[in-house]
Amino acid sequence: MKRQLLSIFANQHGSVINVALLILILIFLIGIGLSKMSTTDIKIANNIKRDMTTFYEADAGLDAAGEMIEQNLACITGFRDTPNGTDGLPTGEEIISGYFYINNLDFAHNARATAFIPSIDSADADLYYPPAYGNEDDPHTNIKLGGASRFSKGSAIQMAAGYEGLGKGAAGGGASVIFDVYAQRIGGNNSSAIHFMQWVHILGSGGGCNF
Repeated sequence: MKRQLLSIFANQHGSVINVALLILILIFLIGIGLSKMSTTDIKIANNIKRDMTTFYEADAGLDAAGEMIEQNLACITGFRDTPNGTDGLPTGEEIISGYFYINNLDFAHNARATAFIPSIDSADADLYYPPAYGNEDDPHTNIKLGGASRFSKGSAIQMAAGYEGLGKGAAGGGASVIFDVYAQRIGGNNSSAIHFMQWVHILGSGGGCNF
């Protein structure tokens, strides 16, 4: 009986299969771990891409705001308001170039804000784009701005008038409007960024009104 038990325990048949199964299980577990790591890395990369895209889209909103300020000032009293029956928009609101929704047709004459604007709702923005973006969480850019006049320091240069023996003076100076501009970009998956700049408009340097 004792010899029979020793013979059973000493039997090595089938051990190769057991070892192979253990190796397969180990490889399977390693594969699961690497798969989870890859998935996490992809999510991190997508988050970084989304945040950077939102960041630069907010920066682009500042460039758009600068151009719209100059266009609005060129029109003296602001953008023209198309009659309600023609464009279907409320009085005092307009879509410019088919891309910018203007809530305030004379926004370039806004007074400068006294406090930082942490967030901007489209209803409070002076302009936003695109015009029809659906829900408030859908990608869009809100722009809020206000300006204040500033007089530039003048200078004078005394010049000799040559053979006449007289002196002549050349003076320089002027005025400008400094705008505080806030651009808030609402990106995908609840990402957002808000940028700030100061835009300087030199009085007397405006072009023609296009709107």
